[in-house]
Amino acid sequence: MQQGNMLDNPDIDFGEFTAATYAEWREAAIAALKGADFNKKLFTKLVEGITLNPIYNREDFQDDGEIPGQFPYRRGTKTLGYEEKACEVAQGIPAANAADFNSSLLHDLQRGQTAVNINLNCKSGLKLKSQEDWDTALNKVPLDSLPVYITPGSCGMGPLAMYLNTYKKAGFNVAEMKGGILYDPIAKVVSKGTLCGGRAINAYYDQMAAMTKWAIANAPQFQTIGVSGLPYSDSGASAIEEVSAMLATAVAYLRAMEERGISVDEAASRMRFTVGIGANLFLEIAKIRALRELWASIVKSCGGNETSAKIKLHARSSFWTISKVDPWVNMLRGTAQAFSAIMGGVDSLDILPFDCAVRMPDEFSRRIARNTQLILLGECNLDKVVDPAGGSWYIESLTTEVAQKIWDMFRLIEQEGGMLQALQTGSVQQRVNATAAKRYELADQRRQSIVGVNQYVNLDEKKLEGASSCSCGCSTEGGHKHHCCHKGDDAALPAVSMDVDSVCKLAAEGVRSCRINKALCAAYPEGEALTIETLPVRRLAERFESLLARADAWVAEKGSRPIVYLATMGPLRQHKARADFSRDFLRAGGLDVVYPAGAQTPEEAARAAAASGCEVCVICSTDDTYPEIVPAFCKVLKELKPDMMIALAGYPADYVEAFKQAGVDIFIHVRANCYNTLETIQNKIGL
Repeated sequence: MQQGNMLDNPDIDFGEFTAATYAEWREAAIAALKGADFNKKLFTKLVEGITLNPIYNREDFQDDGEIPGQFPYRRGTKTLGYEEKACEVAQGIPAANAADFNSSLLHDLQRGQTAVNINLNCKSGLKLKSQEDWDTALNKVPLDSLPVYITPGSCGMGPLAMYLNTYKKAGFNVAEMKGGILYDPIAKVVSKGTLCGGRAINAYYDQMAAMTKWAIANAPQFQTIGVSGLPYSDSGASAIEEVSAMLATAVAYLRAMEERGISVDEAASRMRFTVGIGANLFLEIAKIRALRELWASIVKSCGGNETSAKIKLHARSSFWTISKVDPWVNMLRGTAQAFSAIMGGVDSLDILPFDCAVRMPDEFSRRIARNTQLILLGECNLDKVVDPAGGSWYIESLTTEVAQKIWDMFRLIEQEGGMLQALQTGSVQQRVNATAAKRYELADQRRQSIVGVNQYVNLDEKKLEGASSCSCGCSTEGGHKHHCCHKGDDAALPAVSMDVDSVCKLAAEGVRSCRINKALCAAYPEGEALTIETLPVRRLAERFESLLARADAWVAEKGSRPIVYLATMGPLRQHKARADFSRDFLRAGGLDVVYPAGAQTPEEAARAAAASGCEVCVICSTDDTYPEIVPAFCKVLKELKPDMMIALAGYPADYVEAFKQAGVDIFIHVRANCYNTLETIQNKIGL
């Protein structure tokens, strides 16, 4: 039987339902909270300085009638979204050398990858230093039909020249080159503290200008300027700090290029931005949309046209959120972050393999990362709806608020003298470091959950095998260190002009990238070198991982896991909630528990705790019973085993001081600093 639209049914009268007001909803919500504070319970404060409301309505969103493809591009730069141009699957290929990179790339291109993503990293990643390396890495790759995005180190001209030589050798038309050299010297100096060659920033701006002028004349689809937020997001920055730094960097490049005879339109159209995608799903969607809108407004304010104001945007999932412990959860984190990126409308996407913080990702982990994006686009049909987030009262309101905060911080950086000056004085680093410290504090208190690390820890989880290194271009954490230059690279070259064709000849003769960079920089005084405080690569999970590593070392040495005794008292309903909470709390430090049936008396529980052989016990019962139980338990235990640490599950505020005097050493509860508490317990046990 064919069904009609229920809205067309004349027998249904929707007029009988009156619209509920916010005040009515608030009243009902307060009643449902049963005395809990409405503002504390239902409003969420983010480290970005934004408070999320529990509900959004029409009054929160002022619709200006913008549609996708229209300036200022909040809703996307393309009228038909991904139907017009699909989101590129631009997975980074982890490899230690050119041959391995080539083998993995050819394999992945046959299985859904649609763009080549090369992250050069002299310290702990892929190193393509010679023309031979480039020819090997891109052997048999259909460069004429694929965009190739190359993120270089301090030197941009060398990699461009070597890639160009390889491209020409394959017989392809340079005018049809797609992709780009995403040259971003400011991002590099944020990561390294200085630039290879030790020269002033002008040496690197001149390289950027030379590459850009070459592309304008020879390769109209090829980008030559990168603007990356990864050094900030990988260090724990807020969404506001990351994007404001990106915009300030991009404006610095616009100014530098204009000084070198390149117009705003020419420079802006050669830029490709790279944004990190964090864990807060809706915030990340709003961040992407705000970045697109703000950049368009900046370009137009600088005299550019609406076409060049269309941002080209790559995204990579967050290394900050990756965990080494229970790494399988990283698959879910990557999926949520990919969803945010696609909903936000990025042009290309790279999902970090789940094992990238532990080892060199293998074919399986690369496949899972790649297929995450393919499933979201191909099976979930996120590519079939243009700006699916558009019009949501929540997301639109959040985008407006995020955009305003980004703009305020961008203006602050400009008032500080621009991006380079702000980095040199350290103000940018201070803000990022403060945010990272706040994030660590929230995780330490378990107000920020890290599944499998500070909550819901599986002590039986089998560890991944492999060295702690990553060659994804996402991190140098734990990686093998390499000097930038090979032996013999220090030999002086004659000064080289900032000309792509001249550098191509040097590369074809076998001159390595570092020597080319030194020759290009030779005309600049060494005394003007740019040096700043670096932002380290960090992960939110690493503090708790250090506790778990200590426990694992104990297991390896002793053959058994460190144990804490749960002194449960009374029937199951009396102690179970506190005992279960304590067990999960302790497992975040790699500690297992003895979980007995509830003792009938505090004296019986104390004798059992003393006989357990454990160094630490946790009293588990209810606040109502503690005034009677705790003093009696502590008295007996201190007589039997005076050096045993006593913890109490809960924090009965009216009795805390009395319980401390009775012998309680620490308290395990929802507001406790979990990291500090576990570290204290581990030290007591002797880990």
